[in-house]
Parts: sequence; C-alpha cells; structure tokens
Amino acid sequence: MHEYDSSVKTLLKVANGRSLDQAIGTKDSPLSRQISYGVLRNFYYLSACLEQLLTKPLADKHQDLELLMMAGIYSIDELNRPAHASVNFAVDCAAHLKKTWAKKLVNGVLRNYQRKREQIQTALENDREAQTNHPEWISEKLEQAYPQHFSHIVSANQVEPPMTLRVNLAKQDRASYLKKLSAADMKAEPGSLSSSAIYLDKPVAAEKLPGFGSGEISIQDEASQLIVDLLNIEPNMTILDACAAPGGKTCAILESDASLRVTAIDQDERRVKLIEQNLHRLELKAKVKAESLQQHRSDKLYDRILLDVPCSALGIIRRHPDIKLLRLESDIAKLVATQEELLAKAWTLLEANGEIVYSTCSILPSENRDIISRFLESHPDATLLPIEFESEQQAAVSITEGLQLFPTDHGADGFFFSRLKKETS
Repeated sequence: MHEYDSSVKTLLKVANGRSLDQAIGTKDSPLSRQISYGVLRNFYYLSACLEQLLTKPLADKHQDLELLMMAGIYSIDELNRPAHASVNFAVDCAAHLKKTWAKKLVNGVLRNYQRKREQIQTALENDREAQTNHPEWISEKLEQAYPQHFSHIVSANQVEPPMTLRVNLAKQDRASYLKKLSAADMKAEPGSLSSSAIYLDKPVAAEKLPGFGSGEISIQDEASQLIVDLLNIEPNMTILDACAAPGGKTCAILESDASLRVTAIDQDERRVKLIEQNLHRLELKAKVKAESLQQHRSDKLYDRILLDVPCSALGIIRRHPDIKLLRLESDIAKLVATQEELLAKAWTLLEANGEIVYSTCSILPSENRDIISRFLESHPDATLLPIEFESEQQAAVSITEGLQLFPTDHGADGFFFSRLKKETS
C-alpha cells in the first residue's frame, strides 16, 4: 500500500475521534507513520496553508482530500526526497481514493505551494495557531499559567520524542547495560533525573534491545521513573497502584524491592492485560484487578498509594500529537472532577502515616497544583511532603504543591508530582 493511502486512512480515523495509537495500522510502513505523525504535529500550520491555497473550502465528504493535500505539503517540506516525487505520489493517491476528478486539484494545490511557500509563510506570521501548531485554547491556558515557559513548551511539543529505557536495577546497574547497548552498536546516554534512565540515540523495536525478553530493560519515560523514589518505599510495605495500566510504574516499584506487596488496579480490562504481560516478562508478582478505584475495596489500608490520575495529557503531546485535535477545552472540568473524586477515595484507603504520590502527565495548574491546594484545605489530616529536585537540563518549576516538569527537546515528558502524608489524629 502506498504511504499516502495508509496515512490518509489513519488521519481520517483520528479526525473522527480515534486516538492515533488505535488508528495507525500495524502494517503501516515507517514512512507512512512518519507522515501521519508529521501531519498531526503540524496540523494547524498545514490546515492554514491549505486554506490559503484553496479558492473555496471543500465539502465535508472530501475530508480525505484535505488530509491528502496536507500530507503532501508536509512531505514537500520534511521528507528527504525531491518535492516533485511527493507531488506525484499525492496525485496518484487521489485516484486510489476513487476521486480521479481531484488529481488536477491536488497537483495544482501542491505545485502552488512549492511556488508560493514563502508568500504563504509570510501571510501566516500573525496566525498563532499556525505558528504554535496548537489550538488557541491550549495556547491561552499554557501562556497564562507559564508565560516564561510558553514558547519552550510549544516548541518541545513539536519535537519527535526520544526512546527512553528503564534499566531493571535488580538485575544490573545502568553502566553495565550501557555496555551491552554499545556492544550491540546502539548509541545511548544516561538520563540526568533517574539512575535507571537511558536515552537511545535512535529508536529500535523493543525485541531488539539486549535482554528485553528476559526483563533486563523496559521502555518508560524518565519523568515517570521518578515515581519510585518519590514513594519513599520501605521493605514489606503494602502499595496500591490505583490507575496502573499499562503497568510500567507497577513493575518499576516491584523492581526496587521484591518484598513489597503491590496491588495494581485499572478499570480498562484490555489494558489490565498489558499489566499482566509486563509482570510476566519481568518475572514479578502483584495482585492485579480490572476495576476502578471507586469500586476498590480492601481489608487492610495501604502504606503507600500511587495515584497517576486520568488527565488531559498535555505534557505528552510530543508523543501523542493527536491530543491537540482530540482534547476539548470542555474536557478539563470533567477531568478535574474525576481527579478530585479519585484523590478523595484514595485517601480513605491510606494507612495513618501513609503517603500518596499524586501524579499527572498534564501541565495545566487546574489538574495539578489547584487539585492539591483544595485537597489540603479540605483535609486537615493531610500534610504536604517536600520534593527535592535539582537539574540544569530539565525545564521545571518547583511549586508549593509539588513539582511541575515541562516537556523537553531531548529529555523527559511533562509531568506533575505531589507527595501527601496522612497524619495520625
């Protein structure tokens, strides 16, 4: 299948509400995947370009043609091949879409873009959505919250993220695994925030990583690897991972101490299977249940709870550029209500002197510090614990309520952490 054919099919599914992970075909070529990701990363610029190039908007039923021409513009700008090849392949794809009549339109629009590229770019200089490649509502919220970091955040969201590994420190230290990567001709460097993190120079299929099948290594962003240290774990503790799928954090916790008694729950039955698969590969054991935190009952209270709540995921846009299209401003209030409900429920499951780590992959204060601030006001038995953090390489803000990391060009994703202790009465 031609790369444009499969990319347009993927992009149409995303435009109709499916996530990119669900939409992308298992047999899509690397080039097709690059185009799909590239169009979504640059969606607002490409859409604005197309608006400049079309004499009148196309009917909704021709959304596939719009996406095809956006893919063509992206390819002209970004692919390492002659521009005329990108144009010709796009024209051929119009016929594959059973819209032979549109071949002339596609050819004219893309060749016009080649001729008028600088003129179009000048015309879009004051179009903030085109310049940031973010919907205006996201830009407004981020700029209002973090004016000093705004340009960095939107820029980092446009960068292809690195492939980040977590070394199983129960089996070997990071230096030893770096040597294995070197022996396999895989360039890599250690992370700066977590002692288990490694960044690959180029992504590879997981099964090609030395020792992946035997549990020496896992794939996990460096920010979320900080969870283990933040939980302040001691031997034999009981721990609840309350929104656990796909299980990366559950496994990291167990790797840190085999004596821990961990319960991992998630309401998505399909994703609970991923937790079980990860535990099996790493030869770890936990009590796994497909249930929501609201449904969870336990005979004994937990010493530690990890509450990585559902969120807007605006801190991981660089990994999931479809978020910019699929997330709605109206979603935020609903997510905040859920986050507050989950934190309140988790608190009832926590032992006296126990601790909760509340985390999100969001960078919105409404989902992070505001949640914690209101919780502290309404729960006199809750104490905020400090998070010590030092790094020159990571964009971050230490705030009263916790730690806010921002996405980076070649580092960790955007994440928020807060540590809460339940005081004895």
